[in-house]
Amino acid sequence: MFDLMFSYLLITIILFSANIGLFFGNFRLNNIKSIFIFLLIGIIFFIVLFTSNFIAFNLNEYLSYIFILISIMIFIIMIFNLKVNNKLMPLIFITILYYITSFLLAVQLNEHAFNSLLLLSIVSIIVMIVAFQSSKLLIFAKRPYDVIIGEFMSLFGVLIFIFGLTHKSIMNLDYGMFSSFLILTPTYQLIYVIIGIIIVLIIGSYWNDKKNLR
Repeated sequence: MFDLMFSYLLITIILFSANIGLFFGNFRLNNIKSIFIFLLIGIIFFIVLFTSNFIAFNLNEYLSYIFILISIMIFIIMIFNLKVNNKLMPLIFITILYYITSFLLAVQLNEHAFNSLLLLSIVSIIVMIVAFQSSKLLIFAKRPYDVIIGEFMSLFGVLIFIFGLTHKSIMNLDYGMFSSFLILTPTYQLIYVIIGIIIVLIIGSYWNDKKNLR
């Protein structure tokens, strides 16, 4: 059970962090400022996870609904980002949702080693930095940058929705026959697809820019 919940937590951290990093691509930040901001977000994230050590309540029966609600919130933020000119508010909303989701999943873990929490925070910071650096290419693509973010968020929202639909079934499986990693293998494959799409978008944007310069 610990491995399953930790896998959920790790996947959501990676996807939320990438989403936040892409949102920061809307702002003209140099590398020093961006790294400082991501470190600050990571420190707050670590505090949120560490606080979950002192709170215990079982949400396993409601996690399916929580995942579905989170996916709906992601789609709402995506639509809001496409409709408004203020790019700060969607960033704030997705960051708050990131902290809330991580806290709710972390509370389901019985005990968190300090090193594990620190590692998750470092992973989050690294993913945000990589996504932000990638945005420097994506922002010059022919398609509007907000549309590219929307494509990522739509895949992100679908994945979390799948978590909600499959959580109860996964919980009822015989863990003597399957490991949580094997159970979530299709989910990991979907993450690879998302990462692949991002890489293709980056390469495509770079190629288009190179062609336009000729």
